[in-house]
Amino acid sequence: MGTVNGAPSPAPRDDNYAVNLEQARVFARGLAEHIKTCSASIESAQNKAFRARADRAISRARAFESEASTLRAELYEMYRHIDAMTARFPELRTDPAVRG
Repeated sequence: MGTVNGAPSPAPRDDNYAVNLEQARVFARGLAEHIKTCSASIESAQNKAFRARADRAISRARAFESEASTLRAELYEMYRHIDAMTARFPELRTDPAVRG
């Protein structure tokens, strides 16, 4: 794999590229949906932690903050997968379901 305009060029295409692209598209769309769900869950956990701290329920607040932290790590991993797929399949970059 070489470079194009200073950026790594995509992996060479093989005979199964079209099939692999469609599989990646389905997987990336699923990840994009999971990202939306995960983001909403993070926001909810953070709001619950804020309310718990306001009620001086520190241990409950810490539990919600821990939940949000775990979800954030999962979210970053999902984004890492999408970035890897768009590097392998540049066509995914323009898919609104993936990058929308």
